[in-house]
Amino acid sequence: MPIDPTPRQLRTPEILDTFQLLAELIAAQLELNQRLERSQADLIDERKTAELREQFIGVLGHDLRNPLAAVDAGMRVLLKNLDTGRAPEIALGVQKAVYRMAGIVENVMDFARGRLGGGLTIKRDATLPLAPVLEQIIAEFRTAWPTVTISSSVQIEVPISCDRSKMGQLFSNLLGNAITYGDQSRPIHVVARTLDGTFDLTVSNEGPPISEKALANLFKPYTRGDRPSQQGLGLGLYIASQIAQAHGGKLSAISTGRETTFSFEMPI
Repeated sequence: MPIDPTPRQLRTPEILDTFQLLAELIAAQLELNQRLERSQADLIDERKTAELREQFIGVLGHDLRNPLAAVDAGMRVLLKNLDTGRAPEIALGVQKAVYRMAGIVENVMDFARGRLGGGLTIKRDATLPLAPVLEQIIAEFRTAWPTVTISSSVQIEVPISCDRSKMGQLFSNLLGNAITYGDQSRPIHVVARTLDGTFDLTVSNEGPPISEKALANLFKPYTRGDRPSQQGLGLGLYIASQIAQAHGGKLSAISTGRETTFSFEMPI
């Protein structure tokens, strides 16, 4: 197309008004885009806040259930043995469960702060043993679920640099999941050991297998596999996986036939 070389008069009221109107339209569109971006950002923040609130409540309710059940069962047994030699032992078990609940509340606060900050923070310490933490949790579950058989083998031969409180939270969630979804007439097997520079923790239960589709989403929040339960918000395995990642470890699950096994592995 040929270009017209003839100069044109652009400083006419009509053309200037047209450019002025175009500039105003562009400015209005830019302001509208900025408002839309701010609205979308505010909506995302609101959703994150709502999600965090739901997770906060869910974690608190989910993780406090086990020690609360242990306290309830312990108090009932204590009332029947006030005048026997077992009373101090039972009271000590109740006290330990209360201490654990206090620790869980602190963990939940850390969890909420971790979510707001983009990750879960841990405090590693290798000066205290991990085995008593795991054994105390097993004792709590045996007290709260006296009809469920829990066989355990805890062989931790070397110090483990970890956050003992959060490691207990991870184990409690795995053991609680095994009781909730497994066949309670069959034993649950717990193995914790150190071997070849790694710490391994496995929890196995018998019962209906988990489908491959459910396994793919098992460690996401608000999921319960394909065996829905009325308890909790489906946060237990998600929390456990976050604790595993914060320790540089890995949490995995295998479900074949009639047995499901959750495995946690962490380099020492």
